[in-house]
Amino acid sequence: MYLSPRYLANIENKGQHPSLQIFFELMSRYHISVDQFLFGDTTYGKTTLRRQLDALADELTDREIGIIIATVQAVLDAREKGE
Repeated sequence: MYLSPRYLANIENKGQHPSLQIFFELMSRYHISVDQFLFGDTTYGKTTLRRQLDALADELTDREIGIIIATVQAVLDAREKGE
């Protein structure tokens, strides 16, 4: 995907709206939920953070995912105990 620096700067700084095609490509590339972007927090589907986490997890080995699962479980256990 090629965007000129000027075009991107106009979107970021001057509020220029990207074309629909560019908008969807940006949402897809950066794993951003279009629903969340347009409608804010929604219970229908994954949030942007969850989608980004899923995309990162796709790059991990099973061993690395096991470490993350154990870490998350420890955080949840600590929350339950009020730590």
